[in-house]
Amino acid sequence: MQLKSWIAFVGALATIGVVAAVYFTLGIGWISLGVVVGVGVVSYIVAAVAAAPLTSTNAFGEFMRGWLVGLNTGLNGFLAFALLNAIAGLAPGTILGSILGLVTLLTIFRPLSQSEIYQGFLGYLNWVMPMSWLIVALGFLFYVVSLLLHAVTVGRVPYLRIQAFAVDWKTGTFFMRGGLIANLNPIDTAFNMGNFSFVDYKSSGWHMEHEAGHTLNLAAFGSVFHLIGALDENATTRGANAFSERLAESNSTGVRGSNIPMWA
Repeated sequence: MQLKSWIAFVGALATIGVVAAVYFTLGIGWISLGVVVGVGVVSYIVAAVAAAPLTSTNAFGEFMRGWLVGLNTGLNGFLAFALLNAIAGLAPGTILGSILGLVTLLTIFRPLSQSEIYQGFLGYLNWVMPMSWLIVALGFLFYVVSLLLHAVTVGRVPYLRIQAFAVDWKTGTFFMRGGLIANLNPIDTAFNMGNFSFVDYKSSGWHMEHEAGHTLNLAAFGSVFHLIGALDENATTRGANAFSERLAESNSTGVRGSNIPMWA
């Protein structure tokens, strides 16, 4: 399966234009946020359908992959600009918005997206990318809740006991094995909330590379994509063939099976 980066780049430019039009027409507010979230949900569905062939990529599928990256690029850039401009002024806002937008946009290009050095920057930048904050904040909250419940029960309740910690330093993803949130997973494996991942105490392994792939997905595609991807995997029959799963799994097993080889 071969990525078609330049077709994806055209898709990204198109949707950056859409975000710019929304920003300059409506500004930053609840209406514009609702419009963009709606576009994001519909775009994920269209991209998932376009990527339905499990053994090859096609031009429209690659256009939609780029479209989704471009949506996140525009949102990261304009939101970072608006926030820092309000705090520190025009120049700092422009610099930060441009940097975050560019870093997001470059995930389209295979030589960079598959570079471990670039992936390192990408994973840690989730902390300053506005479109990643929702998932990272929820992941941090889940981590704290699990730690507190382990502490107040002194680790004596098996379902609440945290068994171990691990870190994927390349992407800055922190793993917790056991604890309430991890053990609520009905399929007893692992799930990712940005830079925090939770591994069920019954799981046979850490699933580290796959879950770190979701950390990279979050940086490239944003929080709306992350949430819709979770629904695609768990609320449909697609499971491992969900669009977001096929992208994340490429960080673990490369081009095997139905993986979309964005990360390896």
